[in-house]
Amino acid sequence: EGLLSWLKHSLIEEWKYDTAEWYVIFEHGDMPWKLSKLLKPGYRHVWAVRWDGFNWILFNPRLGGTDIEILAFGPKDNIQNVVKDTDCSVIIHVNIRRDNTRIRNPYPTLCTCVEQMKALLGIGGIRTWHIYTAYQLYKYLIKEHHGQKTQRTTTTTSKN
Repeated sequence: EGLLSWLKHSLIEEWKYDTAEWYVIFEHGDMPWKLSKLLKPGYRHVWAVRWDGFNWILFNPRLGGTDIEILAFGPKDNIQNVVKDTDCSVIIHVNIRRDNTRIRNPYPTLCTCVEQMKALLGIGGIRTWHIYTAYQLYKYLIKEHHGQKTQRTTTTTSKN
């Protein structure tokens, strides 16, 4: 009985939860839509990078498709070096525990950069259905204390 109990709890618990550690990057973006002017400057696009122990990996959901790339940076590069040539306004280091036993979002939704980032981080359900903009996601990450470290960078967002 002891061995079966141990196997049940250790294997099931391992499957139920995992963690996601990402740097979530908010930027002004260069969307061609006229409606993009309704979005908060500096928070019109969101994407993420992570260090997996060997490489910096980029996850960038765009209008025409999602880019996933291995970046040409090494272990001694910090996040500021990785995003230095971007239009980044805020970086949040997120380490979140994801529940793999629940459906993340059973409701129909638009396939935006925000919705893809919510999926990447395991954010969903009835409590977060209202998060549609990058700025709303930023506020959620800070409020829920998933954003452990916030760094502001200089930005060139003098555009509308």
